[in-house]
Amino acid sequence: MGVDVSLGRGLDVALVEDGRVLGTWARVGNEGLKELLTELRPDAVGIDAPPRPGLGLLRDEEERRRLAVPPAPGRHLDRRIAEYELSRRGIGSHQTPKDESRLFSWMTAGFEAFIAAAGAGYEVYLGEGSARGSAFEVFPYASYVAIAGCLSPGRRWRLAWRRAVLDQTGLLDLPDDARIDTVDAACAALTAERFLHGAGSWVGHPREGVIVLPVPELRDAYHRCAPPDAGGTRGVRRARAAADPRLCECGCGSPVRRRFLPGHDARLRARLLTEARAGDAARRELERLGWLHFLEEQGVQGGSSNERSEAAADPMASDGTRQRPITRQRPIDGDKGVQGGSGNERSEAAADPLARR
Repeated sequence: MGVDVSLGRGLDVALVEDGRVLGTWARVGNEGLKELLTELRPDAVGIDAPPRPGLGLLRDEEERRRLAVPPAPGRHLDRRIAEYELSRRGIGSHQTPKDESRLFSWMTAGFEAFIAAAGAGYEVYLGEGSARGSAFEVFPYASYVAIAGCLSPGRRWRLAWRRAVLDQTGLLDLPDDARIDTVDAACAALTAERFLHGAGSWVGHPREGVIVLPVPELRDAYHRCAPPDAGGTRGVRRARAAADPRLCECGCGSPVRRRFLPGHDARLRARLLTEARAGDAARRELERLGWLHFLEEQGVQGGSSNERSEAAADPMASDGTRQRPITRQRPIDGDKGVQGGSGNERSEAAADPLARR
């Protein structure tokens, strides 16, 4: 079973078994959740919220040093370790501080949902022992990213992208008109099922709390997904493999996050402008990179090399009119810090604006 937490709208609940949605419930209260768990007796329940405040473990230098990738000094002090492990991979999340006066209201609503689950016999799972018959924290946005292999393409595609990721898993019978809260509840239930079947994992610290995930292991980093309307399997693409990094377009072979290393674009442009005066290959490369206007600004017209040389010799066209240089526009290179709200709103808010909670 999966639960999406919202302070204003109540809880959205989904029941998943063997990759099929058996039922969904909206605007459920804590007593309603307790009754559903008592009646349906799912193997476990994943709740989209922390079970309790953080312990401030990342304020302890010893705890920080124990991590595989320790945070930078003075950073992430109010995050739980689970949230830091997601954040460092690009999966943004709100922090769950130790100071209860600084908690978001949806977090306290989540605490109450865990209390309701415990009332039905589902105690909190913190990473040790069997998770069967327990309640544990899930984070649907992190689940989507882990399954898709890439980050959300943006708020414009929030619902479409989520459904595309669940379709990718083969999940059946999710209603076509399901609201985003119901979709997230189904994702939470699917995450719980995968974890119980040995196909999941968790991040965090048993003293403080863990976040359960639907994959055996997270990647070290995630790139942005293509939008669902950009082709492919409904727009879901896997992140670029580590063995196939993006390389500088100047041809130097250096890995880059953008198109060029600093200064390498100017160096390549100068070389291509020189070569373009002697042939078409460099001109085509200038056009691909969006730099053709530099060539035109230097007085070299379009067309083949012979046509360009003729135009330079005689600026009058064959019909007696003066040729004007072709001009092109230069291409431009290039989601809640609010109390309350549902889990899907949280998932596109923090560091990336696609972050949690």
